[in-house]
Amino acid sequence: MAVFLLGLVIATLITYLAVEFFPSLGLLDYPERYGLKRSRLPYPGGLIFLVLGLVFFLVLKDFWFLSLALLILGGVSFWDDLRPLPSVLRLLVHVAVASFVFLQGIQIAFVGNPFSTGVSIDLTTLPLVSFLLTVAWIVIIQNAMNWFDGIRGLTVGVSGVGFLTLGIFGLVRQEVAWEVGLPDFLQISFFLAGICAGSFLLFWRGKILLGDSGSQVLGFLLAVMSIFAGTKIATTLLVLGLPILDAVFVVGRRVLIEKVSPFRGDKKHLHHNLSRHIGEQKTSLLLILISAGLGTIAIFLTGAEKVATLFLVVLFVFLLNRGVSK
Repeated sequence: MAVFLLGLVIATLITYLAVEFFPSLGLLDYPERYGLKRSRLPYPGGLIFLVLGLVFFLVLKDFWFLSLALLILGGVSFWDDLRPLPSVLRLLVHVAVASFVFLQGIQIAFVGNPFSTGVSIDLTTLPLVSFLLTVAWIVIIQNAMNWFDGIRGLTVGVSGVGFLTLGIFGLVRQEVAWEVGLPDFLQISFFLAGICAGSFLLFWRGKILLGDSGSQVLGFLLAVMSIFAGTKIATTLLVLGLPILDAVFVVGRRVLIEKVSPFRGDKKHLHHNLSRHIGEQKTSLLLILISAGLGTIAIFLTGAEKVATLFLVVLFVFLLNRGVSK
């Protein structure tokens, strides 16, 4: 679609300009925080996605509230990139922004039965349950994508795959053809996929770093787009299976085995372990390709088939993580 190419061209240009001009603006990372001995790099590249998202949603007008949500989330994340904020404060902001989106009408309104086509639980009669599920989903997805941002280009690449998968799903699946907002959904999905594609190369080559202002914004947008209609949640679970399961396994390890805070950072994520064996760039490409494969599969599977596939993905990620962590 033309909107995909528009996003790709704009993001390619803006990312190149960011690499060139961020240093003169003092927008550089802090390698000394992590004990790294290298030159400072342009940072946070997430400003690219934040600014493009703000402008795009303002142009759409009907989705102005997403611009406001991005402004708050991106602003706090940008401040955190410069001067780390307490994890509790960040979490409160995430919950507040997700609650705001819920109040604007983007909600998990139905929970389908994957083993019975057309059967679902109507959560419009259970508003509190709908609210809790919606907020939890948004907060979990955006933080899973944030935690997955450990090596060059990974979060940008996986996010691009996620947006593209959701867009193609909206084009080919008949069960969402009735949606009133489908044309807007397709425009948003393909534009976001385009800006991820356009900016990917420079992030993957390590010319610029993403930061929380990018990973949180991309994760938030993926979560929001997936609940534009409930039928896309199972699809999103598959295409984002790697970051979601990585987050689950990391929390389990920290809390149950290491007895430390789940928010305590470390270098034991799936991508960290794998990159020690094959290098960052190969790891990034491999995990993006796996996500693309899962996304392709998810587009064409039924509910029960997605559940079965998800179990296989859980087993695959568990075994892969065990194998590369040795």
